[in-house]
Amino acid sequence: MSNHPSTTVLPYKNQEHQVDPRRWYALAVILLPILLNSLNTYMIQVALPLIQNSLQASFSDAQLIVTGFSLSLAVALIISGKLGDMFGRKRLLLIGVSGFTLMAMLGGLTSNPTLLIVIRIVQGLAAALIQPQVLSLMQVHFLPWEKGLVFSIYGALLGFGFAFGLILGGVLVNWNPFDFGWRTVFFFNVPFGILVLLCLPILPESQGRGKQSIDWSGIFFSMSGLFLLVYPLSEGQKQGWPLWIWGCLILSLLLLFAFVVVEIRKQKRGGAPLIDLTIFKQRLFGVGMTSVLLIYLSMFSFFFVLTYFLQFGLHYDAQATSRVFLPLGCGFFVTSLISSRIVRRWGMAVLKVGAMVTGICCLLFILLLHINAMHLLHIEYIALFLVYGLGLGLVTTPLTRVVLGTVPLKDAGTGSGLFNTFMYLSGSLGVALISILFSAALRQSLTSAALSDYVRAFSISLGACGGLALAAFVCLCFLRESKEKLSERQ
Repeated sequence: MSNHPSTTVLPYKNQEHQVDPRRWYALAVILLPILLNSLNTYMIQVALPLIQNSLQASFSDAQLIVTGFSLSLAVALIISGKLGDMFGRKRLLLIGVSGFTLMAMLGGLTSNPTLLIVIRIVQGLAAALIQPQVLSLMQVHFLPWEKGLVFSIYGALLGFGFAFGLILGGVLVNWNPFDFGWRTVFFFNVPFGILVLLCLPILPESQGRGKQSIDWSGIFFSMSGLFLLVYPLSEGQKQGWPLWIWGCLILSLLLLFAFVVVEIRKQKRGGAPLIDLTIFKQRLFGVGMTSVLLIYLSMFSFFFVLTYFLQFGLHYDAQATSRVFLPLGCGFFVTSLISSRIVRRWGMAVLKVGAMVTGICCLLFILLLHINAMHLLHIEYIALFLVYGLGLGLVTTPLTRVVLGTVPLKDAGTGSGLFNTFMYLSGSLGVALISILFSAALRQSLTSAALSDYVRAFSISLGACGGLALAAFVCLCFLRESKEKLSERQ
């Protein structure tokens, strides 16, 4: 994989002589950390109520175990791509995988909820070093006509991690081969991470060209603003919404506004802003990012409250919980694999159908709950979860390619960084906001609430999830593009 400047100016027909024939082996290596992160995220989702019970943690602590990881991942993604360009993508990948693996081991050893939250935050920072390097290496080391296949494999792997991470988490906790309980989902990552580290030497090093600089003021305003937005939302319910919570929220908005002002001013002066906000002048990109925010808010919120309803409301164990998620995951995996082909034929309508299906399924779920709230493994629920998963795969997987396909090549790094930041930030905000709604509607503690309380709280939360998905549908209606253009991007 030559990094010689001459590679970039050769015609495509001659580039095959400039690339490393081992690039397909390298692809398998760079995708392993993505699978590691994806499986880890969803395994912990299933095990979260058990972690809360075992560590005697509060509901807000449990939220922070999830939101701490996704928030640190979201904010660090903004800079980690540039760090890879400056110091070497393989080096950053090595640091990221090492840190992720070490935090997984420490997470399995700890018995303190506060320490586990800190470990998850650091693990999120390590994960943030991984993803941009993988995307950059895929972009740099493959020929233009190979990239369609490469990114399809990437999307299918994310679908696989989602579908089977939820199931694997329940299986591991229930199997419990070494009597580790929920800690098994952390320890599982350790040999996996070591395997990745052993394979990394096959990768060549690569760096961005030209002089690079870091926008420290942009980093400060963005990271502090986002942290002060999500953390008070997670703690507010537990603390009784004191004045300092509201102060933090107001301060977060001021910091984020300052970030926008500073970045625009730096751009006008010819500087190097952390994020080139002029990318939002492209209408399709702005609409697409709003759709990303809405659909992932809906998805992450749904997963979180469903897990708590199953394990606290219905007293399902982790394996039964994973069986409930099985048809959902399988549906998502199937449409993730075939979505590119479907979108090529039917265009943007596919994404709109997917968003509408997920929204309608949430509303139908409310109806089923009032008919039979006890047996979520019956055929009607299995069918509903399957259809929800099919719809989710139709909207989320193609949305990645559609949104990133709206930006010019020169803005590809900014676009992919913003896409992933919005996606993981949606996870943090979704869990924080839906937890407030769920707790307020429950009106009891998790342990003292009756099934009727859980049904009421879950129904209200489902209404919110469905509303967000339908809002994403409305937003997607403004994405108007010819099927010919979209086909070229697929």
